[in-house]
Amino acid sequence: MKIPSPLLGMGTWGMGGKFERDDKTVDASLQVLRLGLSLGLHIIDTAEIYGEGLTEEIVGEAIQGHPREDVFIISKVWKTNLHYDDVLYAAEKTLGRLKTPYIDLYLVHWPNHEIPIQETMRAMEKLRKDGLVKAIGVSNFSLSEMREAQKLLTSATLTANQIEYSVLHQEAQKEILPYCSAHNIRVIAYRPLAKGKIAETQLPALRALARTYNKTVNQIALNWLLSQNIIAIPATLNPEHLRENVGALDFTLSAEDIRLLTSV
Repeated sequence: MKIPSPLLGMGTWGMGGKFERDDKTVDASLQVLRLGLSLGLHIIDTAEIYGEGLTEEIVGEAIQGHPREDVFIISKVWKTNLHYDDVLYAAEKTLGRLKTPYIDLYLVHWPNHEIPIQETMRAMEKLRKDGLVKAIGVSNFSLSEMREAQKLLTSATLTANQIEYSVLHQEAQKEILPYCSAHNIRVIAYRPLAKGKIAETQLPALRALARTYNKTVNQIALNWLLSQNIIAIPATLNPEHLRENVGALDFTLSAEDIRLLTSV
């Protein structure tokens, strides 16, 4: 799986609504996504559940006029659609909303222990074999769930696990990150700014580094993730926040400072 640079993506949760469709957000969302693409952000993360599909429609509209190979789209199949035929149908609908012939990375959004995971992974492999998705992965899977999903694959490999991960939420350091590193599984961090809590934190190490590098605490937190070769997917709902996110790309934290933040 070839990931474009930079590893900073645009999260679309809230564009077009959250769990319900919200048409009032369409124009502003298109503006932000197009701005991000113009600033060199090529990774867009979405899901079929967002805005009851409207979010994927917005992404599909935003990428029009851009060479398809210049955009890396991540989408996710919802946990109630994990039976074999449901996965295939969900992917077909996602492709239609995105107006694209393929999805770069297709993820199982959440595990569902009421549906046999072998059904799900068999469908994911078929999508990849048929060229409808370039790579497959999971989201919010524990270590044991990742192992099980990986064990069931016969013609493909598990290439990513999207998890909640930030300076303030580092539980994945214990098991998930080491396993992913050992098995060449890409870690994708959602909520990398901890739903706004990083901007409000009084964590001394984070505040001190922001002063040292003349950056915001959000930019320090994003750079910390990118420096570990982790894809960061912050929510991208307005131009001001987007430009602040882009400001995380023009400096490099020292190895010592990375270790400092990891230790907190």
